[in-house]
Amino acid sequence: MRGTMAIKIFEPFFMLALLIALGSLLYRLRILDLDFCRRLSRLVVQVTYPVLLFVSMYKNVNPAALQRGWIFTAFGLGTSMFLAITAHYSGKRLGLQGKTFGTLQILCTNGNNVFLPVPIVSALFGPEFVVYPVLFELGAGLFYWSYGISHFRPGPRFSLKRLLNPNMLGLLLGLVCGLLGLRLPGFALGALELVSNITVGSAMLIVGALVADLLASKFTFRREIWTVLLHRLVLSPAVGLVFLGALPLPDTLKTILLLLLSMPPLVSTALVAASFGGDEELAASGVVLPTLLSLALVPLGLMLF
Repeated sequence: MRGTMAIKIFEPFFMLALLIALGSLLYRLRILDLDFCRRLSRLVVQVTYPVLLFVSMYKNVNPAALQRGWIFTAFGLGTSMFLAITAHYSGKRLGLQGKTFGTLQILCTNGNNVFLPVPIVSALFGPEFVVYPVLFELGAGLFYWSYGISHFRPGPRFSLKRLLNPNMLGLLLGLVCGLLGLRLPGFALGALELVSNITVGSAMLIVGALVADLLASKFTFRREIWTVLLHRLVLSPAVGLVFLGALPLPDTLKTILLLLLSMPPLVSTALVAASFGGDEELAASGVVLPTLLSLALVPLGLMLF
């Protein structure tokens, strides 16, 4: 029984690791390169990812799920704010400035709340539970698109205008349609699902290409990576462990919440940093190393929990 449970937990992580390995192989064979990955990342972030958020909300949200899952939205927002504060002081202690300081901030606060956990949650608990990572992303996205992205862009730190982006629109439209019971024609929903299915595979291929590029370059382990690992894989899940005992949630939802709080930085952060003139080297290593490490540590943590 224990062996069967271990296989079930590790299986989706092996699946994602295989996709990352495929991305590395395609990079070595020169089928993928970083320029193509940047364009692919823009397609994912601006098109397929918002569609995935919409479809997940549309198909799975209902008043009962929202009543149980509002705590995920609150945790997504609250944890992002807490990590932004701790990352700010960590960056100052390291003496970071400018775009390097901003890159560290985003790596520490912006978790991979959908690309990794959606296939994991679906495989372990069923597709009806996918709504909870999306509700978590609703809270985290509110912080990221109003404050977090400001580290890569000029202007005020908080900007409500930046909330009007494809990701937030996909979340909110899916939420409204799901709660109101609006029904799309079957052919339209089917087309949207096909587009959304591109997201996770593309994201993992991008990570694989970044892995291969880091190995091919003269990679040095920068001290800032320790800060990213501390925030994403230690401090963030520790927040959950402090509060999980007091939350009125079933064990399954507590496990999903802990999983979400243990996610590495968002895959597209490296490519967003390159697009906006951030510290591309730090962003790439700050995504790749925590992601690879999480594929081993997170399933072990789930088994213990």
